[in-house]
Amino acid sequence: MAYTTRGATASVVEATALWLVVLFASVTAHELSHSVVAMRLGLKVRDIVLLPIGGVSEIEGMDTSPQVESRVAIAGPLMSVAIGVICLVLALAVGSSVWPPTLSASDWLVRIGWLNLALAAFNLIPALPMDGGRVLRSLLARFGDAGRATRVAAGLAAVLGIGMIVVGVKYDIFLVLIGAFVIAGAGQEWRTARVRSALQALHVGNLMYPDHTTVPASVSAAELASWLRHFPGRAIPVVDEGNRYFGIASLGEVSTAPPGYTVGSCCDRRAPVLVPDMAVYPTALQAFNNAQRHELAVSANGQIVGVLYLPTVSQALARAAS
Repeated sequence: MAYTTRGATASVVEATALWLVVLFASVTAHELSHSVVAMRLGLKVRDIVLLPIGGVSEIEGMDTSPQVESRVAIAGPLMSVAIGVICLVLALAVGSSVWPPTLSASDWLVRIGWLNLALAAFNLIPALPMDGGRVLRSLLARFGDAGRATRVAAGLAAVLGIGMIVVGVKYDIFLVLIGAFVIAGAGQEWRTARVRSALQALHVGNLMYPDHTTVPASVSAAELASWLRHFPGRAIPVVDEGNRYFGIASLGEVSTAPPGYTVGSCCDRRAPVLVPDMAVYPTALQAFNNAQRHELAVSANGQIVGVLYLPTVSQALARAAS
């Protein structure tokens, strides 16, 4: 009898582990479909976080247009529906019963099929930050202001989240956690919309430090390091012999250069150049993120006219969000 009990326990553990693998595989397929569509539309996928109820894909440029957001958002549920339907059709083909819906059937095709359909249905709830909420926002934005679309979608999400919590307190604590997640996500989307709205009129020229100072690429790195030590946090655009932009150098870059190195040999030549009429949000912020540095040169008509510093942008973001 002891042997039988151990065997049963092992079977339960194995079945639970397999179910978790299936769950996260389904979530992965759902999130990867978002990413594939986003990349085909020219967007950059920064990160994917998997959760039992779905997941979160961090995609740059999702707010470029309502059409782009809706196409990326709907891709996940469509993938889940496709997997679910295929599994249920295969289950019918081998003689399994697929009705009523269940996640505890003996046939794994049936369980996987209904799991993916449930995943699609849950993510299509019209509440930000879930896919259904993003689709709703994109539809509203096509016929009006993007900020108002976010307010409506976030407000509906908050109402649904509160409803989930109220029902969950009585019936299921897991529903309370989902409701809290929905409310937090809707709040974050609303704050982001406020920042975007406040920064729409801001351009690089409004926040840059106006300065035409440049340094020739042939100057000694040690010499520039000595000068920059008197100006903490400052960076200097580097130009070539024709006074054309060559790169940008900060104290950290020139102070660690080997003896005899010039500024041109150790400056950041890959850093993008901004222009005064470029939008701060999201264009300039994305440039900072891509460059992985805190300062970028600003040029107009081929001449350096200033430097934009990330802390200045962060302060503007903080003021907009307050």
